[in-house]
Amino acid sequence: MREARTIAEAYLHISLTVAEGEPGGAPDHRPWTTITEGPGSWTLVYDRGEHHIELRVPHTTEAAARHEGLSFGPGVSTLVDAGAWVLTGAAYARQALEDDLLSAPGAADGWRLARDAAAEALKFLPEGADELPPTAFWTPLGTSAREREPDRFTRERLESDLAFYEQSLRGATQ
Repeated sequence: MREARTIAEAYLHISLTVAEGEPGGAPDHRPWTTITEGPGSWTLVYDRGEHHIELRVPHTTEAAARHEGLSFGPGVSTLVDAGAWVLTGAAYARQALEDDLLSAPGAADGWRLARDAAAEALKFLPEGADELPPTAFWTPLGTSAREREPDRFTRERLESDLAFYEQSLRGATQ
């Protein structure tokens, strides 16, 4: 069984899989997802149509993420690649921007998730490297994004996106 670092990462993986790689494109998956707590971990099962997904979330990584204030968990993801993280961050940012324009209360949450997704992409960047390595892309969504927009995956661009999301989050919480 594949392992997610947090329940949030598990739900994101399910969403990306069901939406066939379009961040924010999946219908609400919760009615078809069960979560069961067992000794040492939770198990999430999504079962609808052609999709059957089972993921394990260790209590230890979920607890570490909560302790450290990490939405998606400590370490580097083995479920969501760098390209998918970048696109997910952009999708959260688009939603947060819409919420900001409408003065909706969820804008800060959207900017926080955009920031956290951008930070996840940066975890794949080796120290001293100017761009993400090819090994950081393994999903159809991530590899396609890299092929279409390679400049989006440079250190400069990733850090710029992260800074913009952080600044927007600060503005949404003032």
